[in-house]
Amino acid sequence: QVGALNRLVGRRKAKSENRPGVTRGFSWVRIDSQVQLLDSPGIIPAKQVSQRVAYRLAMCDDIGAAAYDPQAVASALLEALVLAEAERPAYVRLDKLRERWGVPTDECSCGEEYVAQLAEERFTGDVQRAATTLLKDFRSGSLGRLCLEWPAEGQGEER
Repeated sequence: QVGALNRLVGRRKAKSENRPGVTRGFSWVRIDSQVQLLDSPGIIPAKQVSQRVAYRLAMCDDIGAAAYDPQAVASALLEALVLAEAERPAYVRLDKLRERWGVPTDECSCGEEYVAQLAEERFTGDVQRAATTLLKDFRSGSLGRLCLEWPAEGQGEER
């Protein structure tokens, strides 16, 4: 991560922003007389393996905002959180979401309906703003620690 690289150097040597695609080429950054680090661009394939992976990347803000519809991603986020809470309650607690916005998730049949209801109750009907705010809250941790994925059963155990 470039932010970490700049912290190691102690000054801004590499361009860093909180969005993908900033680093476009390779560049060496000298830490001291004996250590150099290579700053390289991250690689996100042009064609994602699956729609689920693309949604997850968008949820986490790892794809440029121009590449996705915030309403669709916020809807998919809510559905993923509801599913995760049902399967692994220790990984997701939707009570923070209910406390923050006052919109119960269990009264909605899908993520799209939740985002629309959130927009109606909290954002004067502005669905785009509701979706963007929901994504921002998720990304910033304002909704608490939420886990969309977990290790497979038995993974990481010594044999």
